[in-house]
Amino acid sequence: MSGPTSTLLKADGARTLAPKELKLARWHWFDSPNAVPWEAWNALPGGSAYLDRRYLTAMSGHGKVQCRLGMIKAEGGSWLGGILMQAVQSESRSPAEHMDVSMGVRMATALMQPGGRPFRFRTLVAGQGLGSGEHTFLWQEGISPAQQVQWTEQAFDQCAKHWKIRVWMAKDFGPERDAQLAPHWSKRWARATFDPVMEVPLDPDWTSTDEWQAALRTKARTKVRSILSRSADLEVERITDPDELDQLGPDLIHLYDQVYGRASIVMGGLENSDFARLLRELGSDFTVVTYREEGRLVGFHCGMHHADSGTVEAYYVGFEAEINKHRALYQRMLFEFIAWGISLGACRVVMGRTALEIKSTLGAFPVPLSTFVHIQLPLAMPFLRWMIRKAPPHAFKPRRAWLAEWCERWQAAGYRIN
Repeated sequence: MSGPTSTLLKADGARTLAPKELKLARWHWFDSPNAVPWEAWNALPGGSAYLDRRYLTAMSGHGKVQCRLGMIKAEGGSWLGGILMQAVQSESRSPAEHMDVSMGVRMATALMQPGGRPFRFRTLVAGQGLGSGEHTFLWQEGISPAQQVQWTEQAFDQCAKHWKIRVWMAKDFGPERDAQLAPHWSKRWARATFDPVMEVPLDPDWTSTDEWQAALRTKARTKVRSILSRSADLEVERITDPDELDQLGPDLIHLYDQVYGRASIVMGGLENSDFARLLRELGSDFTVVTYREEGRLVGFHCGMHHADSGTVEAYYVGFEAEINKHRALYQRMLFEFIAWGISLGACRVVMGRTALEIKSTLGAFPVPLSTFVHIQLPLAMPFLRWMIRKAPPHAFKPRRAWLAEWCERWQAAGYRIN
């Protein structure tokens, strides 16, 4: 990304655009994947699994999350960028269990959620409601951070009118991008931080999990052996037939609800047909792995691979809590994500923003993410800013899983080492 003083853009290998042409650029909105100019979208740098045409096409029929893709075009006819906007059904359930909230926030939450009932609201999201990470927008090289924010705010104004939604979230921005964008958001926004996303860096030259384990400290290797031993007699199968996933869908959702149902804030959610649709579109870049005990389905995990960025995205998991306790099933799933990433020559596995300490025992590092929030209601923003100040995410100390020389390597790559 260019520095904050850059104001000109050379788009599509063509002439340099003048500031006036950038100022007159306008958004074009696409509510159907068939209408999107995919060649222009794919030409924008910085893609991810969640901004991949195949993923967006698969999820276009989703009932809980409605998507619009926006592309902005200069007056001269060049495509300058694209953005993912979503209308998501959200629920706030038990934030006190996941954040260090003050007594005042507990009282306010009790008023909004009488009897502990979820507080439901629609949210306009720039980015990905069903995943964490920088999946918000794509820009041609040379677009300044100030211009990016200005166009993003335009996108919110236009989509809020389209969907009539008053709660807005622009998410998620890592440390580098946040530092560039943060000074340019207008005063109507509040900056919030939640739990970090956990990432396991990988050496693309590794060919087996033995090489990964050799880079870990003795205690971490012992942990891996224990995980594999406790789950050794489970039947583990990767499902490659979309028709089989169509039949399994309700069972997978039942397991998924046992995990996702405990989250403090729920945005959207999976549906029965999502798994088969994703497999049909993504093919071998999508994985669904099931776990059975004596023939009975007790868990699953699914994930996506994005070859251009060398990234494996851990998508969603589901399991029975009691089986998980005895079998270390969740940790086995994390191991399988790492094994899949190594088999693909990936450079990182993104594991999401839950179970932070458990993930750190397998070498995951926390990557802080920032979100900008706005509510179009009288007096809502002062209350929101107060809530953000009084409800920081739980502090946690990552376990040190890597040998010293690998810690140095990952620190040089930009990861924060404790």
